[in-house]
Amino acid sequence: MGKKVITMSLSEKSVQNAIRELRAYQNSLTYKCQLLAEKLAEKGVEIARVQIADLDAIFTSELISSIHAEYEGSTKGGGIWVVIAGTDHAAFVEFGTGIVGQQSPYHGKLPEGVSWQYASGKTIHQISDGRYGWFYQDDNGDWWFTEGMPSRPFMYLTANELRQIVTQTAKEVFG
Repeated sequence: MGKKVITMSLSEKSVQNAIRELRAYQNSLTYKCQLLAEKLAEKGVEIARVQIADLDAIFTSELISSIHAEYEGSTKGGGIWVVIAGTDHAAFVEFGTGIVGQQSPYHGKLPEGVSWQYASGKTIHQISDGRYGWFYQDDNGDWWFTEGMPSRPFMYLTANELRQIVTQTAKEVFG
């Protein structure tokens, strides 16, 4: 971003003009910060969808189509945008489940306020061949046994990739 130069003399009119220019510049910075947050969120949606595909986490189209950006509100000097995975099972995909998840756990730091336990719960049972897991019914009414699934940290990887492109995206927005 180029330097903004405001020149003035020591007259009242010149000082007032400089104040107006400063306010206009401040408003343009606030707008550009909001735009930067929005652009990063939009890129985050694209990245998350690619991560889901790359991690082979497309069981149905529900998860990939639920990924969207949402404006959360303003903050001093900018705006807050978030990338949302809007399904009930997104956390299971991100963190993994069961014995399989325990063997291939989430490798990121859990977000504040989030705890995760593998192979726990009232539905976990040992079956006759010694495996631990649970039974579930699919949309067709068929029953299946699972030992869980590994972590497929699509949002963690999205956050890492966004960190890598912040500077370039800021250069695009601020010129």
